[in-house]
Order: sequence, then C-alpha cells, then structure tokens
Amino acid sequence: MVKNITIALMLLLPIWALSQEEDSVKVFQQAEVGFGLLATSPKALPFWMKHNNSGRFTDAQAGALYSQLHYSGNSELAKWLKPSWEFEGLVSAGNNGSYASIIQANVSVGLPLVTISGGVDEEFFGLNDSTLSVGNLFYGNNARPMPKLRIQTNGWVASPVLSKLLSFKAYLAHGWFDSDRTQSKAFLHQKYLYGRMQLFNSRLSLVAGLNHSAQWGGQNLSQESFQPTGFKNYARIFLGMSGGGDALQTDQKNALGNHLGTYNLGGSYRFKGVTLTNYWEFLWEDSSGLNPLNWRDGMVGLSLKLHQSGWVDRFVIEVVRTNDQDAYKVGEDGVPFIEPDYFFNNSVYSSGWTYGDRIIGSPMFLIFDVENSARNIVQNKINAFNIGIGGSFNALTYTLKYTDFKNNGTVFKPLETSLYVKVVDLNLQYSINKHSSLGLRANYQQSNFESGSNFGLHLSYSHTFGF
Repeated sequence: MVKNITIALMLLLPIWALSQEEDSVKVFQQAEVGFGLLATSPKALPFWMKHNNSGRFTDAQAGALYSQLHYSGNSELAKWLKPSWEFEGLVSAGNNGSYASIIQANVSVGLPLVTISGGVDEEFFGLNDSTLSVGNLFYGNNARPMPKLRIQTNGWVASPVLSKLLSFKAYLAHGWFDSDRTQSKAFLHQKYLYGRMQLFNSRLSLVAGLNHSAQWGGQNLSQESFQPTGFKNYARIFLGMSGGGDALQTDQKNALGNHLGTYNLGGSYRFKGVTLTNYWEFLWEDSSGLNPLNWRDGMVGLSLKLHQSGWVDRFVIEVVRTNDQDAYKVGEDGVPFIEPDYFFNNSVYSSGWTYGDRIIGSPMFLIFDVENSARNIVQNKINAFNIGIGGSFNALTYTLKYTDFKNNGTVFKPLETSLYVKVVDLNLQYSINKHSSLGLRANYQQSNFESGSNFGLHLSYSHTFGF
C-alpha cells in the first residue's frame, strides 16, 4: 500500500509542480542512466559484490548486462515547504534470465525542522565511514529498502539549552515486513536519538546515540494467530514494555515483540590538515541486553580523512566481534544470572532479522537456507577485520579495501569449521566530464563456502541529465 501511494505521489508531485506559474515555483529534476556488466569466473558473484548493495545485485546477475535509471527531483513551494521525490529501477539480462526490480521509490516533504517521508529509500545509519567501512552491523544496506513512513530532523538541530555547544538529531519510522514469512506482514518500529557536543571551536566533536528497532504485530500463518496491534500496543513497543493480556505469555513476562538495536559512540578531532575519528557500535537484544556486558560485542573503528584531496586522503580500520552476547537476566525466583542473547533471532519472529530473504544488518551474519521463511537461523557469531584507503588523482578516484571475516555459527550451536571470506576489493571511478563517468570494480576473494575462491569484475557507465 505504501509503495503504491508513494509511486502515485511521485507521478503527481512533479506534474503539479510543473503546472504552477514559472515565477512561483522552481523545480529541479535529474535522471542518471547507467549501463554495466557483471563478469565472474564461476557462475556466482563474489560475496561482497552481491551484498551491501540494497539488493541491486544477486547471483542471478552473474555474467549479466544491466541498465539502471535513477530519477530524482525537488521543488520549493515556499521557504517552509520543500517536496522531493525519487525513483530507482534496474533491469538485467544474462544466462540466468531477465530480471527487473525497483530499488527506491519515495517522496518527502521538507519542513523547517523535520522532513516527513514515505516509500522505499536507501538509508545509512551509524557513525562509520560509508565509503570504506564494512557496513553497519545492525541496520545496513544488505537487504532491499523496506517500505516505511518516517519523520526525522533535518540533520543536527541546535539544543534549546547551550545551543552553541549541544545539538541532537532524531528519527522515527513505521515500516512493513514482507508477507512471505512465518509472522506474515509484521510491523517495523524504528527510532534513534543522537546527541553531540562540540568543543574548542567545534574542532572536537563527541557523539552518543541509541538505535532501537522492534518487530511486532503480524499473523502466524501456521497457527493462524495474530500478534496484538493497535495504539496501546504501539505505545508498549515504543517504550519497550511488556505485553498486555492479549499477548503471548512470554511477551507478558518480557517486552512485547522482538527488540534489538545498538549503542553508538564517536569522537572526532579536526587538526590543521586532517580529521581523526573513532567510532563504536555495540549490539544489544531485548531489554536484557541493555547492559555493559554486551559492550564487547560490536564494531570499533578508526578513520583518518585529509582535508585536501590526494593520492591517499582517506583511511579506515575496523574490528568486529560478537563472541559473547552476554545478557543480565533475572529468573522467576528473582535470582539474577548471565545468559547469552541470540542476536537477530527470535522464537516468535522466526524468520529472523531479515527482509526479502536477506539479513537487514551486516551480511557477515549468515543465513544458510535463504528460502526457508519458516525458520531462518541467523549465524550470529562473527569476527572480522577491515582496512581501507581511498584517494584521487585528477579525474580518477578510488577505494581499496581488504576484509577478512569468519563466521563461527551461533553462541548456542557453534560450527565445527568456521566459514571465512578474505577479499581484496578495488573500486575505480573516472569522471569523463561533469555529466558522465566510467567505473571499474575488481574483487578477488578466498572463501570456504558458496562460490569459494572467486574473481569478479563490475564495469559501468553512467550519464546524468538535468532538466
């Protein structure tokens, strides 16, 4: 429903804006048209070429030609009212068949303090470097964007108190999971709140934030039962409270729905010619995971960014581990105990933290039976190391990364042999002119699962039209 409404608004908004008098409304539109080829040695894409791309490419596109259209527009109806719209679609053809998909389709209305949006939109969460990072662990760009209605602040907003020192940004969304899963048509509740302190003429920046998401509602297709919905239960989900009398016994004792999220901490200092940033992302699961014990599970990263472009002007190093997953719990007898959480898995929402048979978080959390919507056990015990550099020379920009990760199964059922992927990933972009560019991505991996040792090339061309 949200996608249909969004597409209708995307068609109506530009037409309505263009129909206004020329002096009253300014409309800016552009369309990026792209073509490409995905070439691999076996008939499967390397791991990182088919993941963390918002579902654009899968093994079905191995050896395929594709074309892509990314259209966007915005207008200023008044100084306080700025609508925008976006659409991205992709078609491909190869030995595995022809495919077409909609990646993004959304509309937004910008207001003085907030933006209200609806549809499917590629979003980026967390504090890590989006160009060189291994990606957000909890809510990344591995799965295709989910349909949502959301409201968020327009970037950082000055605090009412100590406005030169403190600022914040916030986000609230309601989304819909797919229907082909055990708990069909469940809801997504998602929000975050970040605070920032800037010192020494804004050279030092300290950031702390909390991300909270929950799966709730939906119908169990095998048992023909419904999870409670409505405003009263939405309030319980929002506050992380236990369920009422219409909830399962387990949800009456614990929080209603499946709750998960992250703590995010970051600090950066802007020196004369470089900015140094340190960031942390710690995973938690349910209210029992909201304790310092879980602060060992997550990502720690360090980035360096030069203020002037050069051969090497960016650097990132990251370490990821989720070996413990400890949580502080209290038994029925009132005696506290420590027990591992089960990151991204839940007994009621047994399809896991997935959308469209893909992990919503990092793809390093593996799913073995991706077509089993009844029970997707997410293999959640991982260790990873990522290092990357980037830079530019004249019209050429590049990134070069080395990523090594191991998946050890789950804390309750470890794998006898760890699964690993070691990869070198080179990405080149050459700007022909201000409208056109060529791209080359070369990816070589060593692995002991899926396509094994593999080499892939991604050749691309894009041209942008403004009108």
